[in-house]
Amino acid sequence: MPALHSRKWGRCSIAAAGAIAALSLAPAAVAQDNFTVQLLTPLSTASSHKGDSVRATVVSPAAFQGDTVQGQLTDVKASRGQSLLQFTLVSLLHKGVSVPVASTVTSIANSQDQPGVDEQGRPLAASNPAPGESQAKSRIGSRLGGMLGGATGGVVSDASNTPGAPPVPNIHVASQGPGVDLAVGATIGLSVHSTGRQSLESLPPNAPAAAPPTSTPAAPSTAPGATPVADASAAPSAPAGGPAQPELKSIKIDFVPGERTVFYDDFSDAAEDEPPPHWMVRGDPIELRVGGGIRQLTNIGHSHFTSAPIDFPASFTVEMDVKYPTKAVSWPSADWTFRTKDDRGAAVLGTSARPADRVFAFSAHDSKDQLGGKEVPNIDFNQPVHLALWSQNGRFRVYVNGERVLDVNATTVPPPSVIMVDFNGGVAAAEVGIRRVRVAESAPDFATVIGATGKYVTHGINFDNDSDRLKPDSAPVIKQIVAGLEKNPNLKLEIDGYTDSVGDAAHNLELSQRRAEAVRSVLISQFAIDAARLTSNGFGVAQPIASNDTPDGRAQNRRVEFVKQ
Repeated sequence: MPALHSRKWGRCSIAAAGAIAALSLAPAAVAQDNFTVQLLTPLSTASSHKGDSVRATVVSPAAFQGDTVQGQLTDVKASRGQSLLQFTLVSLLHKGVSVPVASTVTSIANSQDQPGVDEQGRPLAASNPAPGESQAKSRIGSRLGGMLGGATGGVVSDASNTPGAPPVPNIHVASQGPGVDLAVGATIGLSVHSTGRQSLESLPPNAPAAAPPTSTPAAPSTAPGATPVADASAAPSAPAGGPAQPELKSIKIDFVPGERTVFYDDFSDAAEDEPPPHWMVRGDPIELRVGGGIRQLTNIGHSHFTSAPIDFPASFTVEMDVKYPTKAVSWPSADWTFRTKDDRGAAVLGTSARPADRVFAFSAHDSKDQLGGKEVPNIDFNQPVHLALWSQNGRFRVYVNGERVLDVNATTVPPPSVIMVDFNGGVAAAEVGIRRVRVAESAPDFATVIGATGKYVTHGINFDNDSDRLKPDSAPVIKQIVAGLEKNPNLKLEIDGYTDSVGDAAHNLELSQRRAEAVRSVLISQFAIDAARLTSNGFGVAQPIASNDTPDGRAQNRRVEFVKQ
């Protein structure tokens, strides 16, 4: 894994960046379609690896809106003066069918819609290697100068291509700086054509092109930020112009994150070359790695972490996002031990990974007995593994990427006070990293709370970074809301979105409004809730319920509230 950068870089002129990113692409010999896509996976020379999957959702044209294009990273290079990401986008998932395509780049913008620059403001040059140009030359050095000059060509064959097969188009994104950093939501313009038997034009569209309106109706009068009541039959599955939402109704995840956060760390207040402020570290050195909107505390070798004291409730959930290596000859591991105030064992979750076989293994113990364990197959180690524990009234559950893999009762798990994590990279000193740890009190039932207090506050509805696209792990809470609405047909709700104070206040306000409307839209389109029963509003950074000066407080302020009307 290349070293992730923790220093910050200054922003550059957008106008200058746009000039640098100007492209002059050679026309292809076959018909192409102009696509605009938004990244679903962050791309960064700091945190991405060669071979990682690359996915993006189609924003336009309307015929393919909501589809997914995917490929993989074919090269990652970073140095102080020149950096490069190289990737392919070679398949289009359309109506459940994977269509082989060739994709070449026409434009690029970061997740804030700033053209020609990455998330750090570094000017970018996006291009396709010239025909016949060698990979070695086309990566860094001589190729970078050509890209910054604006001269680009067509598609170059990759060494991995099958003999006789069409050349795989590589897309280069380069900067004259110490890295390239594109977050989820970054926009890429593409020229795309099918390399299969069917042309894109022959495929059935997702949506017909909108006919121009014959007249412009008067806008209804509503309160600022509020959503006008719409006909349920006309409600889209996502806000107009927004990303397609996952099909939450069919998702099998049943883990409900705890509600009241008692400990949260995403290392957003950790500094370069300083120990993490909420953990005591022993053993081999650790690194804070930053890139693509990700902050990761990384162990190389064998290290031991101990958290600051935590006020665990009797019933609690713990969530951990752990990044295991994509390649390892041994079983790199991370063992999580929970101990009480008087230093007695409360519970243990031992974990290890075998990336070569895509297998994740765990075993769990309470204060007295072994509770169970198993090997979980088909794990994508290109992504962090999301682990979750749920201890409630003697029942103890373990989840891996949202799947319940252990559920036992009559356990003895006294409230812990500290978390101890033992990392072991194995004989090859593989890297294991933490990206997030959250401890919370088990969530109350929606119907009970809304009936008693008139308000239900949840931190279990989550969105992609700087986006109104719901994460699949939001499904359990959304389904609880649906069950409460179905149980009480007279219940009407206002859905309110809130953010933390990081970033521009006006942007956060607009984002919170879009997120609240996204929840409303999913309830209407996917769960057939009457639109007249739901309104939405966004308040941005207003009405914080905790300090925005700590990761814990910011996590509490990022929330969705349901208010009885």
